[in-house]
Amino acid sequence: ALQVRKDSQILDDVGNHHVYFVHSYRAIPSNENKDWISSTCNYGESFISSVRKGNVHAVQFHPEKSGEVGLSVLRRFLDPNSPSTQKPMEGKASKLAKRVIACLDVRSNDKGDLVVTKGDQYDVREQSNENEVRNLGKPVDLAGQYYLDGADEISFLNITGFRDFPLGDLPMIQVLRYTQRMSL
Repeated sequence: ALQVRKDSQILDDVGNHHVYFVHSYRAIPSNENKDWISSTCNYGESFISSVRKGNVHAVQFHPEKSGEVGLSVLRRFLDPNSPSTQKPMEGKASKLAKRVIACLDVRSNDKGDLVVTKGDQYDVREQSNENEVRNLGKPVDLAGQYYLDGADEISFLNITGFRDFPLGDLPMIQVLRYTQRMSL
């Protein structure tokens, strides 16, 4: 929930409302930046969620993912003096937010192809005569589907990568590159 610190124009009527963050870094308020801070949030400790200097405004959160609150902020980005056409809904502020983080366990199957698998008691093999590695699909394809379905993050766990130097794992690095290109 935003704690508006000073008149910020773009944040009129959105104090104490929830906004959406998609990353894991933060800027901490200090004496050096205190004159720029227009709002903060608290997630275990206070951090900067927006700054303003003159007519320059910047936000750390994602207005496009913040519902009615975000639409209000975007309208004021475009025209800071416009009256708010719709007040954001009041919500009970909390310190935690629900996020969807898909974790894809990736390993090579017996043919050498990278596949997403899930284990049962660490056993990733089908209980069949073929005893093949359980194959839930291709990592890039499944990551793309999770992305389209709105996952906040997608993590790849290379469940055989502990045996080798991770940066030398070219196939897994290629999976990450292809997935990243797909999300642009």
